[in-house]
Amino acid sequence: MYGQFFILFGLILVGYYCNKKGYLPLETNKNVGHMVMRVTIPAMLITTIAGIEITDRVLKAFLFSAAGQAAMMVVFGFLMRQYGRKRGLDSRLLPMLDLTAGSLNTGFIGLPVTMIFFGQAGIIYMSAGVLALNLYLWSYGVYLISDKKATGAAAIGKSFLQGAINPNCISILLGLLLAVTHTARFVPTVVLGFLTKVGDLSTPLSLIYIGALAGGSGIVQLFKEKMALEISVVNV
Repeated sequence: MYGQFFILFGLILVGYYCNKKGYLPLETNKNVGHMVMRVTIPAMLITTIAGIEITDRVLKAFLFSAAGQAAMMVVFGFLMRQYGRKRGLDSRLLPMLDLTAGSLNTGFIGLPVTMIFFGQAGIIYMSAGVLALNLYLWSYGVYLISDKKATGAAAIGKSFLQGAINPNCISILLGLLLAVTHTARFVPTVVLGFLTKVGDLSTPLSLIYIGALAGGSGIVQLFKEKMALEISVVNV
């Protein structure tokens, strides 16, 4: 366990060091983040989920986990909105507080860390959270921050389709389809090998990205923003 923590924080420190030395400036690091979310993590999801034996029990647990997380994000976001109102936060910021406090970063950092500590077995349940997060953000989340008077149900529905149908969701559903139908064995070995190699980049790249982001943002600055720090502590 301690060895895994060493790897995790070691990779974060690599990103921090690279940013401070100018090897990984914020603009470049931003593109690394895009690559992780749109290329390496989708590849990891397909190969990992496709290789898991999906029984009826596992499938039910997957669906229950996704539904449960979506419900809890709505509830917790609502509670944080009430907290912000009680603390006198600008009412214009409350919808964004609701959205950001309620949503969880289960994709970018959750999946790679789960892979480090729990391996393939944990990915199936973490991917349920990723699916729930995307559906939450692009439906209820869009509703929260949109102009309710100017934005109709059709516009919100269009945003949902454009946002929810992304590489991560497609990869999760494709991986599930291959696992449930037992058709992964028909995929050429060279293709699975390629996707596995690309997916293996997810953990180091995502942690290096986080380290570089911390180096560029300035961790000390966070402690000067008292309200942001307070909300972060309450959120945890």
